[in-house]
This record gives sequence, structure tokens and C-alpha cells, in this order.
Amino acid sequence: MDRISVIGLIICVILYFALNSWLSVEYPPQKSGNPAAPAPATAVAQAPAPNGAAPAITPAPAPAPVVPEQISYLENDVIKVKLTSHGAAIEEIELKQQKAHPSGNIVLNEKSNSNILALGGWTGADTAAFQVSEKLPGSVTYSTDLPNGLKWQRTYTLGANYTFNASDSFINSGTADVALPAYSLSVGRAEALHDAGPSKSSYSNSQFLGAGFLAQKFHLVTVSYFNPGIIPLIGIKTSEAKDLISSASIENAPLHWLGVENQFFTVLLTPSADRQIDHANIQCFNQRDSDGRVLPGVDPDIEAAAWFPALTVPAGRSLTLNYGVYAGPKVYDQLKALGGQQGEILNYGWCEPVILLMLGGIRFWYGLCHSYGLSIILLTLTVKIITWPLVSISNRTGKRMQALAPKLKEVQAKYKDQPEKVSGETWSLYREYGVNPLGGCLPALVQMPIFISLYYMLQSLTELRGQSFLWVHDLTQPDTVAAITFAGSHFSLNLLPVLVTALSMIMMRMTPQIGDPTQAKIAQYMPLMFLFIFYNFAAALSLYYVINNGVAIVQIYRNLRKPLPELKRRPRKKT
Repeated sequence: MDRISVIGLIICVILYFALNSWLSVEYPPQKSGNPAAPAPATAVAQAPAPNGAAPAITPAPAPAPVVPEQISYLENDVIKVKLTSHGAAIEEIELKQQKAHPSGNIVLNEKSNSNILALGGWTGADTAAFQVSEKLPGSVTYSTDLPNGLKWQRTYTLGANYTFNASDSFINSGTADVALPAYSLSVGRAEALHDAGPSKSSYSNSQFLGAGFLAQKFHLVTVSYFNPGIIPLIGIKTSEAKDLISSASIENAPLHWLGVENQFFTVLLTPSADRQIDHANIQCFNQRDSDGRVLPGVDPDIEAAAWFPALTVPAGRSLTLNYGVYAGPKVYDQLKALGGQQGEILNYGWCEPVILLMLGGIRFWYGLCHSYGLSIILLTLTVKIITWPLVSISNRTGKRMQALAPKLKEVQAKYKDQPEKVSGETWSLYREYGVNPLGGCLPALVQMPIFISLYYMLQSLTELRGQSFLWVHDLTQPDTVAAITFAGSHFSLNLLPVLVTALSMIMMRMTPQIGDPTQAKIAQYMPLMFLFIFYNFAAALSLYYVINNGVAIVQIYRNLRKPLPELKRRPRKKT
């Protein structure tokens, strides 16, 4: 491949990423509303109640609260829950041991207008004025009287670490059953931890924003679900942007739990086993300009609400509904301990066994050296030592293929106009000299699950937040060493992705090239594409690839110093 062709290939790659960026701005998701808005409009209408109960009574619109808002707090060593008497809901949750950038602590649901556990579907319920009826260490109880004669009490009780419980009690002192329509509970909003944009020392993490739920199996709705469908490169729009996504459109089954998450933190709502979620409404919120276009460089937010079926409170009886809430970091051990497969929110999928093995490795090395950067290096070296025999097999196969190359070229020259003959004679040579051309690929396939698992783990491992190493300020962010302004545009210089690309190109040039020269030339420049892919990855992942490629270069160098093996014909078997 000549120099002009190489330049053309690079320009095509740049244009591809530029086109995708333009399409995401040109066809943004539409403006969203409140996810707690009832999906079925009949959910709040009056309907005959079963067993001769009184008709469902929708509470009358509540006037503006005449009681001043009362703010209460529930607090332990790791969380501080801010409660409001308006709606008896949660305004925000501060994670006391999770530091935010540039200062303070991480606060969940900070920007949302919908409070966590705000009840929707009953007119005025989300703004109803409650009184604090009881306050004990670790618990707060609110109460109010509904227009239909029910007394509603809500109690919050702190649990262990990042968990707490909420219970709603509806007390019917009348002589007739009272039916209540379907209702929703907000799970709050998941917000991006860092704004996107090349002028900032961070990267867009909207890929980690989503709402997850467990029905018969786990599902994760990310920001991309709300975007219009567009065919890459061609730019043809195949579907419109979505305003709202219901879990019923993905799997029409009751949900065991519902949560919203960003890259490192999540809020999970789990009702009692006898009161499963009917469906969930999920929405995406984008910041837009006056023309309705999505503002570039500002990540969207995800908000979700859990809808529950209607219920009836018998006369002279009370009905209590219980909910468990987890609000904290996405740490596998803590989520797994919650039960109910809530660890699925990490979305490890089929990689989970390998990821857990890698996670155990990095924690082991951290316990010895107390540096996550050094732990990643030691984990990489451990993986390379374990997979060294596989690489040796690949190198031996490469040497045998290199020794056989002259004979292969003779076949290609002899039958250059007969491709089928070339293929047949080539495989005959492989069998004759006992060379397996797939021997070099199999070790790579065996190592692939390890690489994929490390990718998922290092991109969103909460323990790496705020951990520095050498010039890297945060291993979960790109290792920006300088901000560059050129022609009014801002760029960040990330060193580790450049090192990954440089080492990859050295590897490709060192590897003996067998086969078509043009394809070999193209392969040598393929690492340039990885520069664009890796550029905004977490520094932890780039650090892993730098060490991995460095060790691979040493292996290739040792292999090149070995002489070519002497190929011997295998004796033919008698038929």
C-alpha cells in the first residue's frame, strides 16, 4: 500500500467518526416529560371494586400545602438521606465516603425534580403535606389524611451500609372497603458524573447511564434506546426518537426490582415479594438549546418510575406495603448480598465468572502494594504469565508457517490463475508438513474472554475512582496531560492511548508477515484506528494495554531470535 492509500484510509476513519458525531446532534432524542406520568390513563379513574367494595376513589386535588416543609435526615457512616414532608419522599442522598469532583461528596438524585419514592398516579399525592408523627434514632414516620378517609403513614428505617426500608400503611377506619387505583413510585434520576467534551479532563459516560430491571431475566435500558435509528455511514433514519420506554415493551412480565445507574452508582427499588412491580416507565432527559437541539458536550440523564397495580383497603383494617432501597456504589459484593439477583445491575453477563476472577486478582495485589495503578500492572503480568504457554504455541506455529512460506509462494506462482488449485495445494502442504494454520489463532480466542472481562471491569470499577498513579489523576478517567486549543477548538492530550497505539504498531511491524503483501501493509496501520477507539477510555484500561503490549513485544522479540524450524514431511498413511 502506497503513502496516498494510507492517508486515504486514515481520512476515511476520521470521516466515519465525524459523521456519527454529526448524526447524533442532527437527530437528537425528543424532549422528555415525567416518567411517573401514568402509562394507562385509566389507572386513576374510578372503577367498580371487587367483592362489593366501594368504588375506587381518586383523592381530590390537594391544595398548596399550608404546613411548612419539614426537612429530616437519616444518617449513618456511609449515607445521609434528606427527607421532605411534602410527599414524604427523598430529595437526595449523599454518599459520605464517595468524593465528587472537584469537591464535596457524591449526591444521588441531585438534579431531579422528582423525589425518590414520590408517589404518582393519585392526584396531589406527590405534593401532599405530611406531618412528622414520630422520629426515632434511625427512623422517621410521616402521616397524613387522604380525602377518601384513609390515613396514610410512611416510615423510613435505616438498614446496613447503603440500604434503608420504606413502608406505607393505609388505615381504613370506615365501614366500607376503599379501592385505590394503580400508583407509581419514582426511583429518581441517574446523572452523568462528568460532562463530555474535549476541553475537559473527562469523557462522555452516557454509555453507562441506564435503568435496569429484573423480570424473567435482566434488562438494561441505556441512553441509546431513546435515539432515532440511523443506518451508519448512509445516514438514513429508520425510526424516530422515543419519548418514553415501558418495560412492558421489552418483556411483558412483573418486575422483581427496578434501578437507575450511572458509571459507578445506582439506586435500586425492591418491593416485597408479594407486591411485584407491574411495569416501569423510563425516560431520558437531555439539555437542549432554544431550538430544541441537544446541547453538545452535556450528557443526558435517565429517570425511572415503578408502577404498581391497584389495591383495596378493607373496612376497619390496615394495609402495609414494604419496599427496600439500595443507594450507593456498584460494588459486586454489596449488591450480591442484597439477594434477588440485584448484582445483575452491573451487567457483567456471560463474562461474570472471569470478571470475578480478575476482580479477586486486583484486590489481592492491592492488599500487598496499596496502589491500584501498580495492582493493574501486576495483574497484567500475572495474566501474561498464565497465558505464556498459549502465546508460545502461537509463536511456534508462526515460525513453522514462516518456514513453509517459500513453498507456499511457489504454489501461488505455479497456479496463479487457478485459485481453487492454489487452495487445494496449500492445504496439501499443511498436511504434508504437519502445520496447523489455526494454531496461531486458537490461543488468541482463548485469551479473548480475559480481555473483554478486563474491559468491562476496569471501565466501571468503583474502587478506582479518584485513585492516582504516576501522571494519572484518576484511573477511571483519561490521563489528560495537556489541553490544547487550535482554531477555536479544544483538544485534550491523552498520553496512554498514544502509547498503546505506538506499541501496537511496533508489534505489527515486528510480527513476520505471511500472505498477501497488501493485506500485511493494511494490518500494520490498523492500530491507528484503535487510537480513536481508545482515546477517551479510562486510564486503567489503557494502562493495562500498555503493559500487555510491552510484554507481547518481548515475546515477539524472543521468537524472532529463534531459528526457523526444519520442516519434515510426514509419512503418508496407506489407504
